[in-house]
Amino acid sequence: MRRLVLYVIGIYQRDVARALGTACPFTPSCSEYGRLAYERYGFMQATRKTVGRLRRCRPGYDGPLVDPP
Repeated sequence: MRRLVLYVIGIYQRDVARALGTACPFTPSCSEYGRLAYERYGFMQATRKTVGRLRRCRPGYDGPLVDPP
């Protein structure tokens, strides 16, 4: 399952994100954060971390923008 998620993130980074341009205010970007989390942690913990990051990635967020996984 983890490999599938990494594959989907790779497609997103290669095709979709480049077409949309850089819009993520975070460092690393949300997709890169997800990729790193899935490479470092188990599926459940990486999913929890990635979903938490995506919930913070919205207009009006005033917390820290540097957020390593």
